[in-house]
Amino acid sequence: MNHIKIFHYHLNPGGVTRIIESQVISLLETNPSLKISIITGDCENTLYFENLGANVILNKNLGYLIAPEKDHQNIYDQIKEFLENILNKDDIIHFHNLNLGKNPLLTYAIYEYIEKGFKVLNHAHDFAEDRQANIEVLKLVVEKKFGYKLNAFLYRNRNNYLYATLNSYDKKRLIDYGIKPDRITLLPNPVRFNENELDKPKKKIQKLILNQLNLDPNKKIVTYPVRVIRRKNIGEFILLAVLLKDVANWVVTLPPQNPVEIIPYESWKKFCSKNKISVTFEAGTKVNFEELITVSDVCITTSYQEGFGMVYMEPWLLKTPVVGRNLEYITKDLKQSGIEFPMLYNAINVEFENSIQDFANLEPEVQMQIIENVLSDINFKKSILRENSFITNLLNTIDKKTVNKNISIITREYSLNNYAERLERIYQKFAG
Repeated sequence: MNHIKIFHYHLNPGGVTRIIESQVISLLETNPSLKISIITGDCENTLYFENLGANVILNKNLGYLIAPEKDHQNIYDQIKEFLENILNKDDIIHFHNLNLGKNPLLTYAIYEYIEKGFKVLNHAHDFAEDRQANIEVLKLVVEKKFGYKLNAFLYRNRNNYLYATLNSYDKKRLIDYGIKPDRITLLPNPVRFNENELDKPKKKIQKLILNQLNLDPNKKIVTYPVRVIRRKNIGEFILLAVLLKDVANWVVTLPPQNPVEIIPYESWKKFCSKNKISVTFEAGTKVNFEELITVSDVCITTSYQEGFGMVYMEPWLLKTPVVGRNLEYITKDLKQSGIEFPMLYNAINVEFENSIQDFANLEPEVQMQIIENVLSDINFKKSILRENSFITNLLNTIDKKTVNKNISIITREYSLNNYAERLERIYQKFAG
């Protein structure tokens, strides 16, 4: 097989980096002689990826573009020179989030290689269209600097240019943008946990974590197993923590890394402290993540936007059910594969300004106001529980039969081995 050259803007901890890691592991397990290089703007631990079997090539110009309003002709020229030295026409360029708008200079440079007939796979985890700021940056560079109409630039049909999407919703989206269906492959993420770290008995782990996090042993443990960023909707988690405070410990694993997200995150922490709301923050920095998930009674998602929605999948592998907000465009594919989600809801309806609205659609300041009303007005609290009767049953025990069925489906359908086979089928498309 050709030399696989994987591109992403960085290899910092996060969802895309984890998928790149899975990509390298799965491909080399099935084809140990395969050549893989990861080309990126930043990597905290190049040795880790090199030990997996991949060559890591760093160039800071491939990271997120700083000050996009400036004329970065010098950076663009450096990117072009760099690519000329590392790319060959036999390579398969596997680019994660090529069109996201994080570095339009790099995107444009790669598109020049597409025009030259180089083989490029655009692995679309996220879309610039969901982030208005990213669209504006793309327009600034692609339209104003290079003179292309954005849609015509981003979405073109060429035999040497393929797409991979995480779900059927995104596949349809690309078709609606004008991409021919045969150029798009559905490539769900592989799901795995490092179970080797769980070498202690569950009861011993549970006792340890209860002590380390100072949790009430007589209550269930509800864990929010993601970083606190805006689209993960932490306000809704805190609302549920207030509504169901008597039955569970409410645990948040990780703070945000993005400086823009840190300010609202700190606001929510101060809000909980001020109102004496019992939520344990940053638990993932104090205890082993896999062990925490293992001893949790449920993991919860309150997110209103996901790419693949790994949170709906991973906890089941550690025998921990997933409950929370249903994102139909994510769960549709998972349900079709046979996975069951007995405790998902579509909205939490609350009264605001004389109308009923979904809590997730409200600004954080309004969410805080509603939570304070729940704390101070028992009748308001009762009205929310009446309007959303599912909340009372949200933490009910999910039977072992469902848990075991989901584990079986996830390990079969979303394994690393299946992932490697899907990837290889995509790469083979480039051969004709």
